[in-house]
Amino acid sequence: MLLYEFPTTADIKALFAEEIATAGGVVSDTFDDGARLFTRSVLPGLREVAKGDKVQGGVALKATEEEVSVHPYVFRLVCKNGAIAAHAIQSRQIGGEDFVILEEFAGAVRAAVRACCSPEAFTANAEQMRSAREMQADLALNLLPYLSRMSRPVMPQVFRSIMERFFGEPDRSAFALMNAVTSVARDSEDAELRWRLEELGGGICVGRRSTLGPGGRKVKLERGEVNTSRKLVGVG
Repeated sequence: MLLYEFPTTADIKALFAEEIATAGGVVSDTFDDGARLFTRSVLPGLREVAKGDKVQGGVALKATEEEVSVHPYVFRLVCKNGAIAAHAIQSRQIGGEDFVILEEFAGAVRAAVRACCSPEAFTANAEQMRSAREMQADLALNLLPYLSRMSRPVMPQVFRSIMERFFGEPDRSAFALMNAVTSVARDSEDAELRWRLEELGGGICVGRRSTLGPGGRKVKLERGEVNTSRKLVGVG
């Protein structure tokens, strides 16, 4: 049983902002309704994934009343949209049930944010985006299993928007599909949907798709399944 109350979203937001500022970055986007927190940041430094097409690294954090998820984030300057790399080795899922004092939990969140701020995280994800330009998009593999788990009223509209944007351009690469997905995410007013689509976009670059709905932590590769949940215990 926990010996402390789970931190408020305001507390987690302040902790996140402090770590990002220490890393030289800025918080770029935040949604906080008191029960859910979705926040993203960008860090110094740019990389080209194609001529004239630059991306910027960052960190994305989601907090509920039970757990915090922290992932590397990549922001594409040309289109002003971002992808969440939930598959990255730096990604963390931090549950409050693993800690008995608030300081331990806060330390784990800080450590997760710092890991996602690492240059290695940005380099790896930028290179995956670059490689995705050479990969042919497989729409059925990347989209249909994921969208089928969305609520029925949302799924047709989201799928139609993605397809219109993807087929509106000549590029048929995985990178183009990722950009179609994340552009729909960018334009969404639903914070949860935006997060889920940005995760999907990040997974497309490495041929992964989500196999669960909100709160799920499994992703599936073409060759099998990988569980990307990483619980942290007692990290100070």
